[in-house]
Formats: sequence, C-alpha cells, structure tokens
Amino acid sequence: MSMSCKREPKIVTMHERLSIFFVEDPEDRLWIHITRRLEDSLKPRTKNGGLRVNPLLLILGFVVLVVAGIFVFFSYGLP
Repeated sequence: MSMSCKREPKIVTMHERLSIFFVEDPEDRLWIHITRRLEDSLKPRTKNGGLRVNPLLLILGFVVLVVAGIFVFFSYGLP
C-alpha cells in the first residue's frame, strides 16, 4: 500500500479484510476467473482435466494475428 493510504484507518481495515477474504476462499482468485472466461462453455475440460479454450476466441485471435501480419507486411515489407 502507498504511504497516503496507511494514514486512513478505514482503508487499512478494508485492505486487511479483503486480504483475509481472498486467502480464505480460493475460488475467488483472479486466475480462476480468467480461466473460466476463456473456457469453452459446452465442454470446459478435457478428459485429463486440462483447459479447453473457447473456439470463438481462437478464431478471433487468429484473425487478429493475420490482420496484424498484413499490416506489418504492407507497412514495412514493400519498398
């Protein structure tokens, strides 16, 4: 925490409460929320328990990479 926040007792107590809450409940971790958003909603896990990424996100990522590659090629590739 920054120095200005340590002077406020309400901010310090809220920070302590949030720290205790996140330590007690492992389901409220940021990484778990991110993986839930990236998972395929129909089949979220493989047979081995691995993450299965949403196909729409894969297609969108591929399209973004292709567009970025075309942009870089035509910006710097042609003399």
